[in-house]
Parts: sequence; C-alpha cells; structure tokens
Amino acid sequence: MLNMPDVKATLFNQGLDAAPGTPEQFGAYIRSERIKWVKVIKASGAKAE
Repeated sequence: MLNMPDVKATLFNQGLDAAPGTPEQFGAYIRSERIKWVKVIKASGAKAE
C-alpha cells in the first residue's frame, strides 16, 4: 500500500516519507536507531526526569 502513488503523495504532503519494507527490516532499523540515540543521549548528559 505504501508504494501506491496516491498514498505516497498524501503522506508526502503531510511531511512524511513512506519507507515500505519487511518486519525484519523495520526491526533492524529500530535497533540501529536505538544504538545511535543511546550514544547521543549519553554524550549529551541528558537525564530523564
């Protein structure tokens, strides 16, 4: 569905970039983002309140 031109256009007009893929690809993306942001947060010294 995310590859349909009208759906892509609607999402794009709302400021979103559709990235269709498999659940495994999404899981890998989430894991990589977590690793990246943990490093950024630790380096910044930010703390949860």
